[in-house]
Amino acid sequence: MLNPSATAALGLAAALVWPCASTASPSELSFQDALALARQRAPSLLDAAGRVAEAQGAVAGSAPWLRDNPTLSAEVGPRRLDDGTRGLQLSLGLAQPFELGGKQGARRESARAGLAREGAEQQDAERRVLGEVAASFLRALYAREFSRLMHETEEAARNLASSASKRFEAGDVPVVDVNVARVAQARAHAAVVVAEGEEDALVSELRAQLGLPLQEPLAVSGALKELSSLPVAKPTGSSERADIRALESALAQAEAELRLGRSQALPDVSVGVRYEKEVDESAWLGTLSVPLPVFSRGQEEKVTGEARVRRLRTLLEAARRTRDVQVEAARIRDTRRQQALEVLTRDALPLLDENESLARKSYEAGEMDLAGFLLVRRETLETRVALLDSHLQAALARVQLAVETGALP
Repeated sequence: MLNPSATAALGLAAALVWPCASTASPSELSFQDALALARQRAPSLLDAAGRVAEAQGAVAGSAPWLRDNPTLSAEVGPRRLDDGTRGLQLSLGLAQPFELGGKQGARRESARAGLAREGAEQQDAERRVLGEVAASFLRALYAREFSRLMHETEEAARNLASSASKRFEAGDVPVVDVNVARVAQARAHAAVVVAEGEEDALVSELRAQLGLPLQEPLAVSGALKELSSLPVAKPTGSSERADIRALESALAQAEAELRLGRSQALPDVSVGVRYEKEVDESAWLGTLSVPLPVFSRGQEEKVTGEARVRRLRTLLEAARRTRDVQVEAARIRDTRRQQALEVLTRDALPLLDENESLARKSYEAGEMDLAGFLLVRRETLETRVALLDSHLQAALARVQLAVETGALP
């Protein structure tokens, strides 16, 4: 099982080197098809894409050379002079505010860093969501194979019950053997019912993660054995995991906003030109207005910005340490799961069919009692279930390794 942080996190399986196949019909999905469909339809990924689109608005808003528009002012009215002369007084002005201290550049850097942060968070959401989808797919595939194993067990139990009945009729065994065999058959049938229900439930959970409606048919395809041994791509060069890049961009945005806050101490200016006409006289005047930063000097922005920068730097350092621990833990788990799977495959699997076949022949020949035969059967079934569990755990560990390393294809 993936730990909670990892599951909230397999931003994963996107992290696998396993290629994304073209999206097949949702009615039957392979592992790669499920990941490709998740990229297209997973609700949380659609939300993340929308956030990136929203962040582009701040970039567009900071793009113009000047932040404020020029202001056109006009004054007009009649004028009567002392000598009784009447005329027109007209005043036209055009002023353009200019920001000083690099305010506009800081806003651009903040907007671009914000967009980069949303993009990185989108990729991290993909890493985590695809990990969750991959884990759900693997568990659904496990449930399908477990259900198949239970059907085989039920069939074997049915054959045993039939064999016990024939031997009882021939007088070879007591009636208790028939009853025990029938009980074993009933238990096997109950196991089939439970296994089929678990398979349906896990497929429904996968359907929800993929954003598919309840009415749409869905089934998983593939072999758990193959998925448990697929390779994981190594991170390329200096590429950083998406959640770390998101924090780096958040820090860059906070630093830009801090520079913007500090620049508030430098007042902006407004430069313009003014035309005045008074009766028969006219004049052109240049204008300059400068607010005096006596009371408001960006105090709040500076204090808040400095605190935010300190917090994000601390958070970034902690996130990098946590990432290293998570990657190492995932590598250890993956190595041990693969070793356990190799032991079962090499030392136990080749003997299972032989042991069950020999036990069945011995029972039918009267060389083994029913209790001994059922003991061999139970040990064989438990080993097959353990092998299937080992395939699932190895596949989940491999997926988790890809999530933690962030090795997205």
